[in-house]
Amino acid sequence: MNIFEGSRRIAYLAGGLAVAGTLIYAVTYEPYISIDYSISHPRADFQRMNESCPTEAGRTFFTTTSQSGTSVSIDLCLLTMEFGEDKRQLVPYKINEKNMTWGAASYSSEVSAYEKQLKARFVLPPEDNNWVDKERSRRYWENWKESLRNLGIGLAIFAGFVWAIGWIVRGFMGVPRGLDRKPNIDA
Repeated sequence: MNIFEGSRRIAYLAGGLAVAGTLIYAVTYEPYISIDYSISHPRADFQRMNESCPTEAGRTFFTTTSQSGTSVSIDLCLLTMEFGEDKRQLVPYKINEKNMTWGAASYSSEVSAYEKQLKARFVLPPEDNNWVDKERSRRYWENWKESLRNLGIGLAIFAGFVWAIGWIVRGFMGVPRGLDRKPNIDA
C-alpha cells in the first residue's frame, strides 16, 4: 500500500472538485440588481432616487425585467403629503376629476390597492434598461475575477497544507523527498 500515491490522488480530486465547483458557480451566477424609485402622487412619473426613502414615506418592493430579460428588484418609495389641519403625512393614492387628492396611511388597504396599480403601470425607462445591462455585465465579470482569485488563493493554501503534511509524514517514516518508499539499503 502506497499512502503517498493515495494521498496525491485525494489531493488532486479535492483540487479538481474545487475548480469545478468554482466554475459552475461563476457560470451560473446571476447578479442582484436593485433600483430605487419614488412617486409623489398618482399622476406623477416614477423618479429614480439616489438617496434613501424618507422614514414617513410608504415603500413597496417588486420585481420586473429589463428589455434584455434581466431580473430587476424595484424599491418604490411612496412620498407623502400633508393632509388636513393637523398636517398629517399621508400617501396620496387617488386624485378625482376635480383634482382633489385623497391620502391614507402607508399600511392602509387604500394604499395597498394603489401599490398594485403602480406595480402594473411601472416600466423601466430606456436609460435604466441600458444601465441594468451594463451593471449586470460589470457585476457578472467582477464575480468571475473574484471567484478565480479566491480559487487561486484557496488552491495555493491547500497545496501548502498538502506539502506540509507530506513533509511531516516523510520525516516520521524516513522516506526521502521525491520518493514514495524508503530506499532498499540491503544491496
